[in-house]
Amino acid sequence: METSSSQRRGVSIKQRLLARFGKAKEIVGTRWKDALAKSDPFFNTREGEAYMRSVAQAYSDPKRGHVDRIECVTLALERIAGVNEPMI
Repeated sequence: METSSSQRRGVSIKQRLLARFGKAKEIVGTRWKDALAKSDPFFNTREGEAYMRSVAQAYSDPKRGHVDRIECVTLALERIAGVNEPMI
């Protein structure tokens, strides 16, 4: 069964993740990158730092960023923030 393009319109997964990221970022505060690096060893690496930078750029410009990186950072940040969103 095919879905028409009008039925597929709406908010993309990437946009929903970025919105969730924004909420968690507000809760954690301006030093959210430091908080992530302290709570998860992955984010205390060059690769983890690149993930955080990528998501911060995507938050400013939604055309940027990869959805898998956004998901990874968002879920980790939500854990710190104590946000219990349903899984993606």
